[in-house]
Amino acid sequence: MNTATPSPAASPIARTLLRVLAAVRWLCWIWMTAVVAFSGSALIHRVVAWILVAAGGAVAAGATWAVRNQPALLLTRRWIIGEAAFALLLSVADGWVFHAGHVFVTSQDLGTEWALVVVMSTGLLAGPWIAAALGALFGPARLASALLNHFDHFDNRHLVAALATTIFYGAAGAISGWLLTLMRAAEAEISHRRARDEVARVMHDTVLQTLALVERRSAATDPELAATARRADRELRAYLFDDDAPVDGLRAAIRREVQRVGERFDRTITVNVLDEEGWHDGPLFDAVARAIGEAAANAAEHADASSIVVFAETRDKGSVFASVTDDGHGFDTAAINEGQGLRQSIIARMEAVGGHGAVRSDASGTEVTLWTN
Repeated sequence: MNTATPSPAASPIARTLLRVLAAVRWLCWIWMTAVVAFSGSALIHRVVAWILVAAGGAVAAGATWAVRNQPALLLTRRWIIGEAAFALLLSVADGWVFHAGHVFVTSQDLGTEWALVVVMSTGLLAGPWIAAALGALFGPARLASALLNHFDHFDNRHLVAALATTIFYGAAGAISGWLLTLMRAAEAEISHRRARDEVARVMHDTVLQTLALVERRSAATDPELAATARRADRELRAYLFDDDAPVDGLRAAIRREVQRVGERFDRTITVNVLDEEGWHDGPLFDAVARAIGEAAANAAEHADASSIVVFAETRDKGSVFASVTDDGHGFDTAAINEGQGLRQSIIARMEAVGGHGAVRSDASGTEVTLWTN
């Protein structure tokens, strides 16, 4: 079995970012070329400057080739270390190739923003902390560039400028690594959901229907086999459809009640909850879940239902709709007002939290509807 960790470049998000960074490299190279071409007499080591420009073009071309043919190469330690060394060299050499007085002024530096490309690439490979540490090196590199440029009158504003460079590139590396970590987690979650949904569709059309058929046909002749099929059906449904339920929302509250009823009566209850409004009301959710549990228990115990379906959804904040439907033999709804069980356990429970409950029943089954305004 292959358990190798997939390359970071295998991620579609990472590939997109690598393409963006390849384009940024070319922009840096174009600007770097313009800086050298139009600096004129400001350059004292013109040949070295043009060698660095050529090296930058080679790096940009290599990165473009790798993005198209071998993107994993751009996220190897060898490439990252090599390009980081090149970017630091550009930052330091900036003070050496120009005449004295070039640093700490508004003129463009040789390395332009190549450092930003490097720290972002490092964030893709090694995460936020290492990328931040690499970014922090460009502040000292700027001071080294100043020394090579014969700058010898440092004061607080120059030290602050170098510190700002350290903070900026360190933060850029940390943020890029952190954002990619979040995007990878989201991408993995989406992939997991898609895979599970596909498996769920296949299992629903094959295994779950087979288990239901086995349960129905063996209920009278082999109760133990029927109970095993029922239990397997329930566990498989829980894995396929309810694995990512939150621990404190409406879905979680309903799952707890439905699971209790299913275990008590050895029944499979289908649950579909749309709880996506992003709000939480503990007393309301608890009341709805308990009312649903009571309705499901009544269907399992008194209606001899073979199918019990629960649906619930959160709407606007404070608004919930739910229903419990079964295919049992039904009952006379006039008995609701005569007895205390159904009224107290379902309707009165909903009224206590400002909600409502209604029951419709005939020979084809029963539907209990619960809602809040």
